Amino acid sequence: MSASTSAPVLPRPWLHSRTALVTGGAGGIGLALARALAAHGATVHAADLSTTNIARATQQLAAEPCGPGTVTFHELDISDRPALEQWITGTHQKHGRIDILVNNAAHIQWADVEETTVEDAERTMRVGYDAMVHTVKAVLPLMRAAGSGHIVNIGSSAGKVFVKGPSATYAAMKAAVEGYTRILQLELAHTPVHAMLVRPGVVVGTEFFGHRVASSRLPRLADFLPTTSPEQVAGGVLLGLRRRRAQVDIPGYLPALYRAYALAPGVFAQLSGALGNARHDYGKPRPVQNRTARRTPAAQPGRALRMLAAAGANPAFVDAMANISPPLDRAVHTLTGGRATTFSAMLPTLMLHTTGRTTGRPRRTPLMYVTEPNGDLIVVASNFGQPHHPAWSANLIARPHAGITRNGRRAPVTGHLLDGDERDHAWQQLLTFWPPYANYADRSGRHLRVFRLTPGHSD
Repeated sequence: MSASTSAPVLPRPWLHSRTALVTGGAGGIGLALARALAAHGATVHAADLSTTNIARATQQLAAEPCGPGTVTFHELDISDRPALEQWITGTHQKHGRIDILVNNAAHIQWADVEETTVEDAERTMRVGYDAMVHTVKAVLPLMRAAGSGHIVNIGSSAGKVFVKGPSATYAAMKAAVEGYTRILQLELAHTPVHAMLVRPGVVVGTEFFGHRVASSRLPRLADFLPTTSPEQVAGGVLLGLRRRRAQVDIPGYLPALYRAYALAPGVFAQLSGALGNARHDYGKPRPVQNRTARRTPAAQPGRALRMLAAAGANPAFVDAMANISPPLDRAVHTLTGGRATTFSAMLPTLMLHTTGRTTGRPRRTPLMYVTEPNGDLIVVASNFGQPHHPAWSANLIARPHAGITRNGRRAPVTGHLLDGDERDHAWQQLLTFWPPYANYADRSGRHLRVFRLTPGHSD
């Protein structure tokens, strides 16, 4: 009697036998998306105008196969509607289906309005918007007939937040992509076809900033905010497809930024103008932190804290933040139900609730803080180095019973003004956490008030 064994049956990749189209697919986000789709089993056809990018991408995939799927590159000017429709028709005839369409291509020519030619402005719309309309019109009937399909349109944070620096034509094109996709989603709401809008923030390590756009075109504010990579965008798109999400924003802080901008667009314009131009080279990839380290409390401030601390030594930055940060923080705090302030994802921040010593009215003040081992919190009345004490400190002295909100939870505290050795010890903790406090003290010409906030109300 003989025994026989058989190899275990492995599950098929998620996108096995699916066909995907990607425009602008030989570099940056497009190439990362093509690779990610193929890694999950899809047959990918990627269109790109650059023969150089196609040759380089073909060489990369030959050296590093992307998985069970395949990627085929097509040299194609997608602003040529007949050629574009022929590409779509030919792919459908070959495979009998088109399951995923990714509209990623863009004409990149960033310049001020007076320096942008009419031809460049028109081509920006033809490649980024018109071609999207053409692909959707060609693919949507095929997906409806097949009873399924995904349409992915790549928008941008530049189409949501309008500040000086980005190209007006690029921002207008991305805003048009967003408007078109939003209405398309409403029309497809009760159909088997899924439409998704993807809005990346600043994407590093691509030809976009490497060769086409100077990093200095971005406002200095970008240097203090998280960036993303093509691979992270591709991962977010795949997750969005599986969960049939309406939109994907990468990095995840962007929705809060959009809400804050909607409340105070003038504040953003003022902040971006006051700080000048970005200084980082966004054409170079950034080191990627592992997620565990990023979530560890001791590691969370890390790089962001160092960047913001360096900015805190810049008088122009500090003066701008003195006018902009408090109202912006209060707006974000309100929008998020007390769960966040502008930089709370990078720095420990609370909202202090005091009572006006003369008016008796409730006041809210965003403050950074240091946590002591016993759970008490240390805050300082720095007032961004201004010569006068902030009103909240006088309120807390007059009425020590106050409250704080952190992570959406409000709790009572009692404020204690520190002096002597207690104050010196707390001051050293504050300087270790945020070295620019020393600059604030020097600029203010006053002895900065330091408070301990003890949980609960005590005499």
